[in-house]
Amino acid sequence: MKISFDTKLMPFDGCDPQLAVILINAARPGDPTPRLLAERWRGHLSKALFALPQVENHQLSAGAAQAGASYRAAVELGLGATALEDYIAQIRDEYGLDNSQIAVVGYAEGMTLALYYGLKQTQSLCAIIGFSGDMAGFADLRSEISSRPPVLLVHGEKDDVVLPGTFLNNYSRLSEADVPVTACFRPGLDHQVDDLGADSAMFFLQGAHGARGIRPLKKKTINEDVAKSIKLVIWDLDETLWQGTLDDADAITLHESRVEAIRRLNSSGVVSAICSKNDFETARKKLESLGLWDEFVFPRIAFVPKGAAIQALISDMQLKPKNCLFIDDNDINLAEAKAVLPDLHTLDAKDEMCDAFLARLVDAHAGVNKSRVEEYRSLQNRVTESQTFEGSRESFLHTCDIHVAIATSSDLIDFAPRIEELINRTNQLNYLKTRVEPGSMVNYVAEASLREGFALFAWDKFGYHGLVGFISAETETESMQHMAFSCRIMHMGIENVLLERAFQRFRNLQVPDSVPVKPEIPAWITVENFNAPGIRERILAEEKSIAAGNRDIRIRFMANCQSGIFCHYAGLRDVAEIDSMPRVFMMPHVLNKSYLQQHFPPALVYYIGTDFYNIMWPPELLGILDKGLYEVCATEFCEYLKANGNRMLLITSPSGVEPSDFLVIRGVTKERMEAMSAVWRKLAASYDCIDLMDVDSFLSPDLAADSTHFRVEASREIAGRIADWYKALPSTLFEPQLALAG
Repeated sequence: MKISFDTKLMPFDGCDPQLAVILINAARPGDPTPRLLAERWRGHLSKALFALPQVENHQLSAGAAQAGASYRAAVELGLGATALEDYIAQIRDEYGLDNSQIAVVGYAEGMTLALYYGLKQTQSLCAIIGFSGDMAGFADLRSEISSRPPVLLVHGEKDDVVLPGTFLNNYSRLSEADVPVTACFRPGLDHQVDDLGADSAMFFLQGAHGARGIRPLKKKTINEDVAKSIKLVIWDLDETLWQGTLDDADAITLHESRVEAIRRLNSSGVVSAICSKNDFETARKKLESLGLWDEFVFPRIAFVPKGAAIQALISDMQLKPKNCLFIDDNDINLAEAKAVLPDLHTLDAKDEMCDAFLARLVDAHAGVNKSRVEEYRSLQNRVTESQTFEGSRESFLHTCDIHVAIATSSDLIDFAPRIEELINRTNQLNYLKTRVEPGSMVNYVAEASLREGFALFAWDKFGYHGLVGFISAETETESMQHMAFSCRIMHMGIENVLLERAFQRFRNLQVPDSVPVKPEIPAWITVENFNAPGIRERILAEEKSIAAGNRDIRIRFMANCQSGIFCHYAGLRDVAEIDSMPRVFMMPHVLNKSYLQQHFPPALVYYIGTDFYNIMWPPELLGILDKGLYEVCATEFCEYLKANGNRMLLITSPSGVEPSDFLVIRGVTKERMEAMSAVWRKLAASYDCIDLMDVDSFLSPDLAADSTHFRVEASREIAGRIADWYKALPSTLFEPQLALAG
């Protein structure tokens, strides 16, 4: 056996080679596979030399290999290995390389020679890759090999030349000999190399080459900022989640601290996935028996290269590698993953730092009390179904039954922590790249006259996705301040719906040119009314903001866009209902008696500013509104409260603030404000059920955002006084027989 000629492809970047990849053609002189592989890989392994020697007179066939290596086959392998050694020695000498910088790749018969040569090297090669071949020449593999380089076997399920049983036998023999072997088994593939198999081998080769320099990185710490950025932890199983392997299931011992970390991270919004080279059903049954299967999402359990598997996993979860952490006990797997995804964070499961960092990771997210497991599981179901759907992306979306609802104004108070988390944790779909200070979002959404926000909730046939989008803008300039979306709703058109809603409010909304979203409502999305029966209650329950519908409601805040902030700062949300347009009470409701259909708990807080605007009243009655009509409405409502045993705290508007032109043209005049305030002072003196809070007695005019809205500092002061008033109410007020709905 000899090498008659060869082709060399020099490094793609023009520099001296740092890696030599030898692709062995063996008995197939006209087969283009090795050359096609070299061309496919060059751009990704830019510092590698690709050498394609032609090996002649290599007669070992698949049939001979399966029947047992004959004397002639052994001689041919020995001659081939000697010729290959001479050839590779010349490459080592010419380019100053050693075996750690040499990888051998064999296809079909070439795989036999690649394994025989590579495993007998005293100094370990960088890697051995075999496509659709057999292993022969070893009687006792464990005792005859001289080194154990990482090996990848790629094989097709329908291969009728080298049967799959041979592939499994090769894999088992190498594993039993403690050779670090990886398998890529291609369903439906015959005796050839397909794109996925070729790319899997390339990623494996990148990882094997990168692993030569991984040792110093094992001691590198992952800083606190990284810990806070992690959204996903990807776990290996054998020797990582547990000690032992599934091949010897009885010997498995769980790492209890790691299991506890997974559970705590799940409750804090950081989910865990699996990437393991194991049989799927075997691994699932074991995890189920341990009560752990439901702790994971997007399991990738198969005998495939981990770099490509993790890349697909992260893509399906619509995350960025820099927000993901991969934990494995195998240096090759870690290096391969880093080669495919350079921004991915990796952690060696064998390193003493592993559990210390997991503890820091848990602490970094301890302030979040929100599980995202079900949300990602619904995404997993959607991804799985979309991959098997026969039709266009749009056709598939039509089958998903996507619904959205949008909250705004006072209702945003209930979801302020989630809005804050969305803005601060979102990178890919945070279009303005904004961040907010922890705890600041309540104050931000509280001043509705200065800025307005819109929060979008989504669900479909796969499950409830939660608060997945937020947009806000300044009311005066109509400039956008925040626009962030959860990555879980990418490519569904949900961003477009929320932007369309923002444009309904701000016709001249200033959207940066960098935002690639059009305001529109796709035909496959149903937009629900946030205030519709059952919608708001479901969202509040799902978000665990408040147990809507099952609470002892004792007080109602009727201040429209300021209801939520008064209630929040008063600390009464657990026993309160809040008004927010269109779910409100106003004095105009007395005119058509619609207020009789509303529920009024024993205690009420009412802000007079709700009634100032022309748009709230029938146009034909505006002329007599300040000439007795308003007093008639207010008096009737007081009589209703008196008859039903309610108490109401009436909050006046700040009289020391001149209405702006914007407000005046909407009816908010100085004269109207004074006239309506005078009505309530008179009624408060006449009815025991009415208590008056005169804001002029304790607030300076500079604490008003305008003549009908308060700044945060003023809202805090008002809320504190509301809380004092509520606490002083007699307990008899809340007895069921007195809390009539009317």
